[in-house]
Amino acid sequence: MRNFMTTCYFPCLCEHCNFVVVGNLLAPIQECPECKSQKMIPYSDPALCGTPGNNVVASWRFEKLPEGELKLTDGYYWCPWCQQMTLRFVPDGLCWD
Repeated sequence: MRNFMTTCYFPCLCEHCNFVVVGNLLAPIQECPECKSQKMIPYSDPALCGTPGNNVVASWRFEKLPEGELKLTDGYYWCPWCQQMTLRFVPDGLCWD
C-alpha cells in the first residue's frame, strides 16, 4: 500500500447531506464525496458515540492525526436516518491492499 501516508479512509457523518460517507482523514481538505461539503465528522468523534461497545471492530494508529488513534467499537453510534443512537459497526472480514 503505497499511499498509507496520504490516505486513511474512515466512516464519517456529513452534516450537510446527512449521510454516512467514507472520508480520507489525511486529505488536506475533508470533503464529502456526495455533496462536496466540508462539514464532516469522523465516527471516532465521541459526540457520535452513544454507548461504546466492549469489542473493537476496527482501529488505526496514526501519528499524523490529532487524536493519534481511530477506533470503532460494536457500540451504538448516531444514525442520520432515524436520528437516534442506533447505528452499529460490525466486522466484515479483512481487507487491505
